Amino acid sequence: MGGMWFEGYWWWVCPSGQPTSAQKFALWNVTGQASATLIPNSVVTSGALTSGQWNWVPLSTPFPLAVGTCYNACTGFTGSFPATNNQFDAGDPYAAGLTIGPLTAYSDTNGSLRTPYTTSQGVFGVAGTDPSVNMPGSGSNSANFWIDLQVSDTASTGYGGSYRLWPNKWDAAPETTADSAVNYVVATEVHLSQSCTLNNIWYYSPTGVSQLATECGIWDMSTQKLAAENTSPQWSGVAGSGWISCAFTDVTLPAGKYKVAVYNGAATPGPWSAKQLKYWDIGPGTNGIATGPLTAPSLANASTANINPGPGQEPGQCTYAIGPPNQYPDLYGDGLAQNYWVDAEVTPATGATGSSPSSSTSASDSPAVDSQAFLTFFP
Repeated sequence: MGGMWFEGYWWWVCPSGQPTSAQKFALWNVTGQASATLIPNSVVTSGALTSGQWNWVPLSTPFPLAVGTCYNACTGFTGSFPATNNQFDAGDPYAAGLTIGPLTAYSDTNGSLRTPYTTSQGVFGVAGTDPSVNMPGSGSNSANFWIDLQVSDTASTGYGGSYRLWPNKWDAAPETTADSAVNYVVATEVHLSQSCTLNNIWYYSPTGVSQLATECGIWDMSTQKLAAENTSPQWSGVAGSGWISCAFTDVTLPAGKYKVAVYNGAATPGPWSAKQLKYWDIGPGTNGIATGPLTAPSLANASTANINPGPGQEPGQCTYAIGPPNQYPDLYGDGLAQNYWVDAEVTPATGATGSSPSSSTSASDSPAVDSQAFLTFFP
C-alpha cells in the first residue's frame, strides 16, 4: 500500500447563514501534541462557494502522501460554519473511526483508531483565519466540522517528479524511539521496477539525540556490495531534527533489489538512530509500501536475514549490522518487525509513467475559525 496522491478538498456549505465567499485551504502533517508541519504545495484558495452542497476545491497539481501518516485538512474564514456534535467519541456514530478505501478519519476513543498524539478528531481555532499560518488545535464535543479531502492511487498525467516511501511526512510515529548507542548500519529493503536516478537518502533523526549518521549508501542485494555511498554526508538538518537527507548526483540504479542504509561511526556512539517496533507486521507496513517504481516489500515478502541462520528462519524487512562500516546489513531482530525509518528518493531514469460526498447539518457561529479533520492512510 502507498502511493496515494492528494487531489484537493471538499467543504460543505450549509443552506443558510454560512459564508460563500472564497476560502483558503491547507494540509498539515501532525507531528506531535499541538505541533504540525505545513505540507508544501497544499495551500489553495477556492472560488465562490455554493450553499446547500459539497464544494470541490482542487489542487492545481496533486502530490503524494505517506501511508500511516496523520494529516490535518484545514480551512479558514470568518462567520458561521457547519458542525455536528458527538460524532467521534464512545457511543457516537464514528466511535471506531471512519474508513473509506485507504483513507481513515480517526476517532476520539482509545481504540485502535485513536487520533495520534491524543489530539481531538475535529478541532477549531480562533487565532486567525489563515489555515496556512494557524493550525487549529482545540476540540469541541467530538464534532464533525464537515471538511473532507480526496485522494487517488494514480499519479497525475505527466508527473515527472521523484518518489519516496514516506513523502510529505515530517514525523515518524508516536511509538518511535531512539535506538541503542551502537555503531550500527541500519537499512530498509527497497525494490526498483525500473532504472532510477538516486536523488537523496533520507533518515529520521529522533528528538533528543546528539549524533548524526556518518555514512550512507545503497547496497545491491544481488552482490551484497555498495552501489553508491557517501562517507562524509552533508545532512540537510542537525541531530534530533527529524527527517534529514543527503543528496546524490550522477547515480543511476538499475531495476533490482537494494538496501538503503545509514551508519554512525562515532568513536563513542550515543543513541542516534530511530526504531519503531512491529511496523512491518501489524503496523502501516503490513502489506508493504509501493509508490511508482519504488517498493518496500512486506515482512513476509522481504529477503531472508541471517540472525538465526538455518531452515525456518524469518525474513527481515529492515535489517542491520554492528561494528565497522561497509558491512552488509543482513541481521534481523527476530519477531520485532522493526522499522528504522531509512528512505530513498528516486526519479525514473526514463520518465514516469472521485465522487462527491453528501450530507446535511446545521451551522454554528464563530468570529474567526480554522476548521479541521484528522485523516490518515492505512495499508
